[in-house]
Amino acid sequence: MEKVKYNWECAYKEIYEILKIFPKELVEKIPASKIDYIKKNMDKGYEYNVTVETFDGKTMLDETAAILAVLFKNYWATPKQREQMEKYHNMQRLKLDQEAREKYDPEKIFKRENEFIDSNDNKKDKIKEQEISMVKKEESFFKKILNKIKSFFYK
Repeated sequence: MEKVKYNWECAYKEIYEILKIFPKELVEKIPASKIDYIKKNMDKGYEYNVTVETFDGKTMLDETAAILAVLFKNYWATPKQREQMEKYHNMQRLKLDQEAREKYDPEKIFKRENEFIDSNDNKKDKIKEQEISMVKKEESFFKKILNKIKSFFYK
């Protein structure tokens, strides 16, 4: 848990240093409260030196990239860029949802395939798909009584 918190503190420091090299017009579009939040929560002991020449986007933390993406979307992007970003994120969410549905599909969870090895050519062949039922089989009244009587004799 501490490592996650530390990464965000380092990311705030990186954002702060990156914002120093950004054009003043862009930085002014960010509300002062957000800048203050970044200053307040950054790790002051963390060293991150970046210049316009060395800024390539590859040396930053993933958390820093995420913060930059949010800043871009909320304060610097044009309406068309925002729309494109929303479409892309929605597509990604749908893709993840679809993968989760396929992986955890209730119809597939309760089915299993039997396989056997053919002795002639040692290949696995599927016999058929069987349904696994989740129904509890009840014992008959007489069977319960008989089991109760048996349990007395075994003690």
